[in-house]
Amino acid sequence: MLMKTKYVLLSRSLLALAFAACVSTPAVAQNWAFPDARNPVLSSDGNLRDPAILRTNEGCFIYYSRYFGKWGNKDAWSLGMTFTKDFVHFEPEKEITPKGFASPDGPVYWKGRWVMAYCSYPVQPSRLHFSTSPDGRNWSAPQSFLDEIGKLPWNTQHRAIDPTLVIDGDVLHCFFIASGHNPLKNRGGNLLGHAITRDPELKKWEILTPETPLIGFSERAPDGVENLTIFKNGPEWLMILSEGLAKQHIALASSKDLEHWNLEGPISVARQKWIGTKFGAPFVWREGSHWMMILMGDAARRTTLGLLQSEDGRKWEIMPEK
Repeated sequence: MLMKTKYVLLSRSLLALAFAACVSTPAVAQNWAFPDARNPVLSSDGNLRDPAILRTNEGCFIYYSRYFGKWGNKDAWSLGMTFTKDFVHFEPEKEITPKGFASPDGPVYWKGRWVMAYCSYPVQPSRLHFSTSPDGRNWSAPQSFLDEIGKLPWNTQHRAIDPTLVIDGDVLHCFFIASGHNPLKNRGGNLLGHAITRDPELKKWEILTPETPLIGFSERAPDGVENLTIFKNGPEWLMILSEGLAKQHIALASSKDLEHWNLEGPISVARQKWIGTKFGAPFVWREGSHWMMILMGDAARRTTLGLLQSEDGRKWEIMPEK
């Protein structure tokens, strides 16, 4: 009888250890590009929004909107920057624009220098701006570009925000957000436009969406779309965009030529506390054999930044939470 009891206790102990190992060490955790990082990877006493990445041989520059104060106050907004090798340890934050700017895009290397696009905010009407840099760390003063967006007939609020720059051969594409009115829902919202240039100075542009937006309102997003990221994934381009404003989430679109897009629907993201209210403003980059996404999460009106990872750019797994 004693021997049988010991055997039962031993068996239960082994089962408990096996179960604990399965729970505490999920298989995906062993494959993370930044295994020690935990969501949210970057936060502050205020709000961090709209992240973007420049990957270098040494690590990652992270750029983001700094929002500290009242939403409509120009002095509450600016662009911030930090640097990390592991998404655990970060350099001290540095402001890289004057007050009144937001929504940085990931820098692109255009005609011998890094170019980063962003927008003036929240003073209306917002306009697109860019800065240049030799190294990703030191940035020039803001310069405006694509002011003609304000005159587009479908941009009834005459504003432009959230630029995304993409290089394809000798062409620089700019995807941007303007604002119009949804008559079916009797409400305003954000719409996606598209322009191209070959000009090294970003002064001469051709707008490819002069009469209607590239992506407009939908039943799933009656208040439109905003911050997006675009990356080349094998033979196709993938776009991950913030869909909706009040109930924001991320969605996937694909294209063969950057001009014609197929909306494929929302991307499933497992919920964590830091994205308890909503999430959006994705940015995607390549990290070894994986795609990485840095994302803005909103919980109780406070925004922080976290990471997701993917093998194919379509299905995403969220990094473990703190």
